[in-house]
Amino acid sequence: MKFSAKMFLFAAALTLFPVTAQSHEFIIKPVKLHVGTQATVPFSIVSAHLFMVSEEMEPLEQVDVVATLDGKTSKVELVPNEKLLTLDGSFPTKHSGTLILAGHRKGMIWTKTTKGWKQASKKGLKGVIKSGKYEKFSKALVTVGKDDDSYGRAIGQDLEIIPLSNPMQIRIGDDLELKFLFKGKPFSPEIVLATYDGFSDLENTYAYATEPYGEGLAKVKITHPGIWMVRVQHVSNEPTDDYDQHVMRSVLVFEVD
Repeated sequence: MKFSAKMFLFAAALTLFPVTAQSHEFIIKPVKLHVGTQATVPFSIVSAHLFMVSEEMEPLEQVDVVATLDGKTSKVELVPNEKLLTLDGSFPTKHSGTLILAGHRKGMIWTKTTKGWKQASKKGLKGVIKSGKYEKFSKALVTVGKDDDSYGRAIGQDLEIIPLSNPMQIRIGDDLELKFLFKGKPFSPEIVLATYDGFSDLENTYAYATEPYGEGLAKVKITHPGIWMVRVQHVSNEPTDDYDQHVMRSVLVFEVD
């Protein structure tokens, strides 16, 4: 079988992101991504290797969610859902436009030692093999009544994915152009991964992979209707007293009709 460029990128993803198999994706999953005005938008925080199926519940005290609509931002309270292993919330909409639900899973330090993984700083531990601080961001775009251009505005996440064209208006076969920011400045990740809900029941399996071009830009080919996720990662290898590297991930969720 011919080894295509796309297959090479998938293989490269496994090399470039060795922590993927050890760490869950942090995803905001709204119940609906198109609602009317004067509606309530329920959502869940999903922590999973398989897109949209939660495998563990994030610590409530480590997660913040804000909702931005019509230029106004509000913090959203979360409630643990032990049955579904999610953190659940809802946001009442009072205006039409593009609602941005944005989540932050604060950085947590995990250290691998000769006796296994520990959720602790490497400081004072014996037999340390490696240690990392893992921080995650997620955004979901919800159309309330009629969408607007809010999808293209930065909201200030330390690692952020911003569409350059309206994801809610994209069609099958189109390319969605994206830009990536790290602390407000253009950032080119090693690779960009994307998939849609239901693509595969295998963990850490993506429908599309590509490399950025230019300065912090990439295009993702939209091949199927449904709820999509784009994911990128930034790794800082500047060690501190507590950990060896700082790993950040960012996810963008949107729906294609």
